[in-house]
Amino acid sequence: MTQRKLSIFGLLLLLFFGEVRVGYGDISVNVPLEHWSYGYIERFEAKGVLNELGSGIRPFSRLEMARIVAAIATAAEKGLPLSKVEKGELLLLEEEFGTELGQMDRGTIKVSDSVKGRIKRGQPLWRYRHAQGEALADLRIRHQTDVFTGRTRRESEKIFRHRLGGSVRGHFDDKLGFYIGFEQTREQGNRSYRLRDDVYERRLEAVQLKGNLADYHQSKSYFVFDLPLFRVELGKGEVSWGPALEDNLGLSNNAPSFDMVRLQARYGAFKLVSIAGFLRPCPDRGDSPLCRGLMDIEESYIVNGVDRRLDREKFLAAHRFEVALTSWIDFGFQEVVIYGDRGPKFTYLNPIMFYQAAQSYQGDKDNLMMGVDLNVHPGRGVKFYFAFVIDDLKKMRLFSNDYVNKFSLQTGVLWVDPLGVDDIDFRAEYVRIEPWVFSHKIPVNTFRHFDSSLGHILGPNSDRWSIDLKHRFAPGLSGRVSLFRTRHGHNELLSDGSIRNVGGDLHLGRRAGDETETKKFLDGVLSEWTEVRGGVAWRLWPLLEIDVGCQIEWGDNVPLPPRWGRNVARRNRTGFGSGWQQHFTFELRYSYF
Repeated sequence: MTQRKLSIFGLLLLLFFGEVRVGYGDISVNVPLEHWSYGYIERFEAKGVLNELGSGIRPFSRLEMARIVAAIATAAEKGLPLSKVEKGELLLLEEEFGTELGQMDRGTIKVSDSVKGRIKRGQPLWRYRHAQGEALADLRIRHQTDVFTGRTRRESEKIFRHRLGGSVRGHFDDKLGFYIGFEQTREQGNRSYRLRDDVYERRLEAVQLKGNLADYHQSKSYFVFDLPLFRVELGKGEVSWGPALEDNLGLSNNAPSFDMVRLQARYGAFKLVSIAGFLRPCPDRGDSPLCRGLMDIEESYIVNGVDRRLDREKFLAAHRFEVALTSWIDFGFQEVVIYGDRGPKFTYLNPIMFYQAAQSYQGDKDNLMMGVDLNVHPGRGVKFYFAFVIDDLKKMRLFSNDYVNKFSLQTGVLWVDPLGVDDIDFRAEYVRIEPWVFSHKIPVNTFRHFDSSLGHILGPNSDRWSIDLKHRFAPGLSGRVSLFRTRHGHNELLSDGSIRNVGGDLHLGRRAGDETETKKFLDGVLSEWTEVRGGVAWRLWPLLEIDVGCQIEWGDNVPLPPRWGRNVARRNRTGFGSGWQQHFTFELRYSYF
């Protein structure tokens, strides 16, 4: 039934909007969200060079990124002053996106014959061209080392993550784009791996725990079609919506990639994206105490003497609308609905449906989040942004402390080249997420994919001030210093083993007997900590990078090791205490996933 509904939905799209274009439209694949180009173009958005960009909808396609790079290059040709570093990094982007720029008649495509030459130009290691299209393949190599000391540890805690994979992208007959990516990771160190909580990496899909190590993998794969009115993406990918460069309140890249049908359209100053997503519920396994009891027992059965227990169905419907109110003010509106225990609903598949009304039509049984944001970039190197999200609302008690009125906000400023000093980015930001945000009384509706948040990494009942200073010393070489002050109210574990639920846990929504008439921000077990981070990133070639960093954290009443991560179930935590913690990081990466 599910496949039939999706097939009908796709057929209606094709019948309504016509056949796939014969010309070379935007069938290019997406630029990974961790790619350094996003930070580069945000500088020029703050400078007032890039207007009506619609930067709150990411990822960008490679062709879209190439158009932005071309706009910066054109502005430079017309007299926009660029620093030596900005010129060097612009040249790197022009080489990396040379194929797409060539489609726009922005010069010839330079393809090196040698492996070293391709690496130095940011191009894939292998390329196959044919009259019917082309395919480009590349390796994906990443090593990460994390060393922790302090905070009750008798010896340093070491974690090593070794990743190996690859990707293939290309197109067929200028009608269909495709991307295939996979990486396998092995994590090991001087910790044991018995529970999913013991794994340091949090963007986890399936994981195999083997005592002294853990194996897990991740994949992305999708097709891209270019229709007369929509760019359609079908497959498994990633998404980030909102005005901030990294974490956002709506949809952030903190969870693993997921299956989706994504429609994107642009009409002048208007930009629209709609997603029908297929999520995975929290894994109900013996090594995941956080998720126990969430299996759909009615859909489980015994075959060949084995109890085959099936997961619940879980879906996401989301759309985001952006419009340039003026050349320097962008307004964004988005809605996200999480629902499950039944097949995808056509009401939510409608890309222009108002989900607040659609949820009522469906019986008010789902988890709806609604948000608005402003991105103000008047030029002169300054960009302001503000986002406000409502996660459920009791209209009759709008200004009360009822737990249903769940709000969160994010505001920040980016100042590029402050006081006339070139190649510096200064950012200040404040985030506040009230109790119960992202959670839900029905577990399948929780705002998560597997056991990772789909939204901001802070989670409910938290706030954070941050200041970040980044300086580019040379093309590909930068240093960064950051200061964070964070507070979080944890649910309280009582002496009888029960939990006093104050809305401080993404994974635990309201239960019968919980206090619901009032909510108190930062109630429960209050943790307060301060972090100072410093690091250097050296991009030797466009796809080859080395990062070294150090972080010092001190706080009061904070979770203690070994189980101190954000997603650890409350009953599984080691305990709470105070003290210092030092964190050293090293990362060597080739290519983006």
